[in-house]
Order: sequence, then C-alpha cells, then structure tokens
Amino acid sequence: MATWAKVKFFWDKLQGSAGSTLTASSTAAGDYSAEYLYNMLETNIWKAADTLPAYISYDAGAGKSGSADYIAIAGHNLFSSGALLSLQYSADGITYTDAFTPFVPTSDGSVLKEFTNPGPFRYWRLAITGMSAAPFMAICIWGVSTELDYATASFDPYAEEAISNVNLSLGGYVAGIHTQYIERSMSLKFDDADAALYGKLRQWWVTSGIKNFFVAWEAANNPADVFLMRPDTSFNNPIKVGGARREISFSLKGRKE
Repeated sequence: MATWAKVKFFWDKLQGSAGSTLTASSTAAGDYSAEYLYNMLETNIWKAADTLPAYISYDAGAGKSGSADYIAIAGHNLFSSGALLSLQYSADGITYTDAFTPFVPTSDGSVLKEFTNPGPFRYWRLAITGMSAAPFMAICIWGVSTELDYATASFDPYAEEAISNVNLSLGGYVAGIHTQYIERSMSLKFDDADAALYGKLRQWWVTSGIKNFFVAWEAANNPADVFLMRPDTSFNNPIKVGGARREISFSLKGRKE
C-alpha cells in the first residue's frame, strides 16, 4: 500500500529578502525584468535574450545566507524549449554545486522540485541550459517548504469550474458559450489542529496573505499535482472548547493551466 504525504505549501522564498538581489545573466529587450519572478503574479515575465546558457542569480547580501529545499516555477516555456534546469548554491559566488540532478520539465505547467536542504548559503542560482528557444518564466521561487498535515475532511484536488458566459435564447436554447478560463478550487479542513499546525498557517497568512503560492496536495504519489493557487480573503480558525485545539478550514482557488 502506498504511503501518502501530507499537504504542503510552497510560499516561503529567498527572493525579496532584506538586502538581497536577484539578477539575470541575460534579459530580452523590453519589460522582462528578473524582479518579476517573485512578485507571485502571472501578468509579467522574465525572458532571456537568446538561447545561450542563462542564470538567475540570488545574493542574500554581505553576512547573510538562506536555505532552500524546493524550487517552483509557473508560466514558462521550459519544457517546449527543451531547457535543462539546475538549482545551484555557493559560499563564494564562484564555485557552485548542484542541489539536485539537472532535469528537463515534463510540461509547460507548474514545476515543483523538492530536494535535501544543503544548509544556508549566501549565493544561489538557477542554471538554464540546452534550450532551443529563448526561455521565459512568470514565477520562479525557491526557499523552505511548509508541511502541514493530512486533511481531516474529504476534498477533491481536481475540483474546477468553467468561468463562462452562456447566452440563452428566449426559448431556453443555448445560443452561444464563451469560456474565459477554468478555475481550480480546493477546500481543506484540519479538525482538532494543534498549536504547531496553526502556527505554520498563521505565518503563511501573515507573510503571504492572499498572494499566489504553490500547493501540493499529495506529493509522494502525485508529484505532478502542484498548483498555483490563492486563498480566500478571510482567515478564521476557531479555538475549540478547552482552548488547546482549533478547527482550521480554508478555500483555495487558482487558474487551471
């Protein structure tokens, strides 16, 4: 029998930390700044100028360092361009070590790669090589993942709704359908949650808020199921009678890629 994994959130990122910088070795002419990669929006992208090896480099700043055990990417052409990806770390910004075996994504959908945290380092970079077309990405973050728990109520990780305009005739006949996009939804509940679980979710909410983030509902047996989603605008998790436990529930939504 397969062992299932707990729900995981991927929101905590090195990019944007105080005193840090993020630069690209190659950027196409136009509005394609590497700074867009960590604002968690899909409306702007970084794009390389050509098909030469490209590096997205993070520097934590003098006297600082950061840890990571995942990298997540959305809104990209890395699969269709045949790009080989490797996240690397360095103590001096000169000699880099791969955090995992380089790989080519299996689709142009959201990509999640987890790996063993090598410890805090000042310098990190994403190496993109071997592509047949100039690579681009809307979101690319790396940092430390947040493991939650097993949901205590049933949910459908593939629930979705077609956001559409349906025109009906006076007689009730369908005269036309315009589908704008498909929206994923996921409702998670953790009943009888302890202080540790609540603390993780409270930190996520306070730090990330209603921004997009990546969620894996069960990464052990469904590793391709990583979704870019956002929470509802409220955070309300009642304390149960006795005060030691909470009832935690929230809903997530996100555009299906």
